[in-house]
Amino acid sequence: PLAGLRIGRVAEHFGAGLDPEVARGVEEAFAVFKAAGATIHDVTLPHAKYGIPTYYLVAPCEASSNLARYDGAHYGHRAEPGKGQRASAQPAGGFESPLVEMYCRSRAEGFGPEVKRRIMLGTYALSAGYYDAYYLKAQKVRTLIKADFDALWARGFDALVAPTSPQVAWRFGAKLADPVAMYLSDACTLPVNMAGLPGVSIPCGLSEGLPVGLQLIGAAWSEAELLRYARAYEALTADASWRGLEPPDLALAADPTTPSPASRLAALATGAHA
Repeated sequence: PLAGLRIGRVAEHFGAGLDPEVARGVEEAFAVFKAAGATIHDVTLPHAKYGIPTYYLVAPCEASSNLARYDGAHYGHRAEPGKGQRASAQPAGGFESPLVEMYCRSRAEGFGPEVKRRIMLGTYALSAGYYDAYYLKAQKVRTLIKADFDALWARGFDALVAPTSPQVAWRFGAKLADPVAMYLSDACTLPVNMAGLPGVSIPCGLSEGLPVGLQLIGAAWSEAELLRYARAYEALTADASWRGLEPPDLALAADPTTPSPASRLAALATGAHA
């Protein structure tokens, strides 16, 4: 089913910061598609480099707006006033009222650090005097990102192929102290999200014993076609040696003594190791 397929190789996703082993796995996937009768063409998405800053303006603004309803009264976790530690943002003389205390403590307890970070970023970008400079401008750039993809679909491409991430998965908690480094790992997927397009990620090899992600991107409403292309690739590589390798430490997932993600996160917060 891949014969005659026109695939675009997105140049912007093969630059600096791409793990060489990830690049090798994706290039081998291109060879598989080509051997099956598909044609590979180098394409560009000029505004893809703005995908990360655009997303991290638009998404926090949406989070700030949507999560405003989680006040502990109508939706979400509710903290009982007067119990436990109070929110650090309280006025010097205490909370204005038990209701305000409940709101503040509910949101302080109910949201994790990343959610709080996005709420604060979004609230700032939507505030008076900053809306036009940040949120409105991000929406305009979002339109440009989508136009880049639309131009490729108009040229008759069936799918675009790129790495899912510039590197393989990192160890649990490795980037908690550096959110920006964590955000940069989304460089290949966020332009697709900003354009509102479907994508599917499948493994195409291993790097450091971990799966390399291969991303197939399609035009709007092309989910069925993308799944067919992904299934065809899986069938063509069914006998690849890396498919028979078990992920390292997989048995630990079934070990009841293995610390849960929540306990490991708590240990990281206290400086201990789990």
